[in-house]
Amino acid sequence: WFSRYIFGKNIAKISNISKIYSWSEFQLIERAFNYAVRNNSDIKVYACQFLVNYPTNFNMHVQDIDEANGSAPNKVLVNGSHYLLERQKVDYQLGVSLRYQNIFEYQSQKLGFNIVLLGSYFINETMNMLELVCNIDSVIFKGHPAINIDVFQDAIGSNIKITSKNIYDLFPETALIIGSASGSLAEAIACGVSVVIVARENELITNPLADMGKGKMWDIAFNMAEVDQKMKNLLDFRNKNTAEIKGISNWYKKNLFIEPNEENIVKTFELK
Repeated sequence: WFSRYIFGKNIAKISNISKIYSWSEFQLIERAFNYAVRNNSDIKVYACQFLVNYPTNFNMHVQDIDEANGSAPNKVLVNGSHYLLERQKVDYQLGVSLRYQNIFEYQSQKLGFNIVLLGSYFINETMNMLELVCNIDSVIFKGHPAINIDVFQDAIGSNIKITSKNIYDLFPETALIIGSASGSLAEAIACGVSVVIVARENELITNPLADMGKGKMWDIAFNMAEVDQKMKNLLDFRNKNTAEIKGISNWYKKNLFIEPNEENIVKTFELK
């Protein structure tokens, strides 16, 4: 964090800089950078939180006290209206979903029949999921791109088929996705795919979804029996309530994401 503070002080000396747009998870290194810039210049720091966030990511929520102690950015730009937080001193505004163009290009269609397991960046979460799907006849597993698939070699049963397909190629073939601690679950919902989130009892649940659609398009399961039951419930609801499923999906697309078109990009970055 100290090196980022020194870097911020050096940036503050450059006279022709008026704004800094910075990827932000509001970790200590970013707080140190913000403090150095804001306390040594008139440069405005815009924190870009253009990602699917979780309520359990406590560090990412900029508080009024952060503004009071000088470590907050001048503005926090978020991925969708769902992430706008009410603060007295911190300025939260809408940004643009630069990473999620595929959501707005995806053409809704009748879904397939596959059950897909999405691996997490957190290895222990993926291990837990692999254990809980061992009794499902056939599962397709897509690991997280940052984690070597060999890590799970001993945990992958004969009922699990590994794929390297892009998730947007998997969605049309998929009836339901099982996952945990993955922003891709929000992408799945926004594209019309139902989701079961696997969690552990008495632990923080890394759930990227809002309350909207719980029990209808998504649900949480804590053990093998619940995974089976929640899957059946969600698939049954989907078959009987097509219009409501579409409405829930559209709500997620509208509230958790902002299309990265020219108009929104120009507005977000105040371009001429």
